[in-house]
Amino acid sequence: MRTAVTIAAVIWILEVAESVLRPLAISLLIFLVLSAVSARIVSLIPATFRRGRMTAHIVSIVGVGFILVLLGVLMSESIANLSANLQTYEQNLDFLLAEVQKYFGSSQKVQVMDLLRKIDLRSFVLGVAGSTAAYISMFFVVLLYLAFVVVEAQSFNDKLAALAGSPEREARLRRFSTAVKRGIDDIIGIQVFVGALQAVPTFIVLAIVGVDGALLWAVLVFLLSFIPTIGTIFGIAIPALMTLLQFMSLELFLVVLALVGIVQLYGTNILLPQLMSRSLSLSSLVVLIAVFAGGAIWGIVGALIAVPVLTVAMIVCSQSPSLRSIAVLLSANGTLPGIGQDDIAEDETGVAAT
Repeated sequence: MRTAVTIAAVIWILEVAESVLRPLAISLLIFLVLSAVSARIVSLIPATFRRGRMTAHIVSIVGVGFILVLLGVLMSESIANLSANLQTYEQNLDFLLAEVQKYFGSSQKVQVMDLLRKIDLRSFVLGVAGSTAAYISMFFVVLLYLAFVVVEAQSFNDKLAALAGSPEREARLRRFSTAVKRGIDDIIGIQVFVGALQAVPTFIVLAIVGVDGALLWAVLVFLLSFIPTIGTIFGIAIPALMTLLQFMSLELFLVVLALVGIVQLYGTNILLPQLMSRSLSLSSLVVLIAVFAGGAIWGIVGALIAVPVLTVAMIVCSQSPSLRSIAVLLSANGTLPGIGQDDIAEDETGVAAT
């Protein structure tokens, strides 16, 4: 009964405080991704050029930011290219709709414009404008949160020392936080690496074939890679369907479907499990429930961040003996990595005793 009440209270808080918690969750997730990526970049920089840990992290974060800005500029060009060819897509979609109707024996001819005319354009435009304004506003709120999160992270060690109260307890808390941070960095680093490894070949295939907006679809594949199973399906279907819609060629459709499918399935079903063999993997059922629950509570943003947030929570639970059972239930096969578990168990016993 108490568990049900707690879950209901959490869902109620998430819905009521959505305007505050959603950008905060996104900013924390971005911070963790930037932290993991910057840690990887710092490890590649020779020690003689690091000039201090803070300088190295700042340089790596600036480098990541530059890459993101460059991607944004290139994606805007891809979107403009797609917009210029909308008439071609409309004609091809009309042809596909006619073929589908012919296949099912329907005598009624339906075109894209016929479907669009049934939509209340005024309400649709107002809705799109409102959604766009809301997302732009949330973007700036996320940036504001992210700036404060970065500032707060710099004083974390001082706060941890003040919270501990004694050198022994501080050492125990530091070992615990280090284990959690290492687990988060590992799993996010692996997800980013596998996502990039899926996105780059997808971009190359689409660029060679000549699909419009190849970079846009590759970035979308990268983002979808953070959603296991469901992201893989959409990561294969969207580029293949776009190829069919643009060229109306079954051969090119099958080529893109096969090549992108091989890349996606290899990354998701072979490479990712191998890299995560010492890390954590979520149950497929848990992933499915998390995606739909996140979408129901926070919309598409909730669906995208549900799995990464749940993964971070699972890592925290796996490093705490009192919460380890929750991590076991969320895991794919009940096995969890043994990173410092004995030390952490001993540390938490000591903390409880003090």
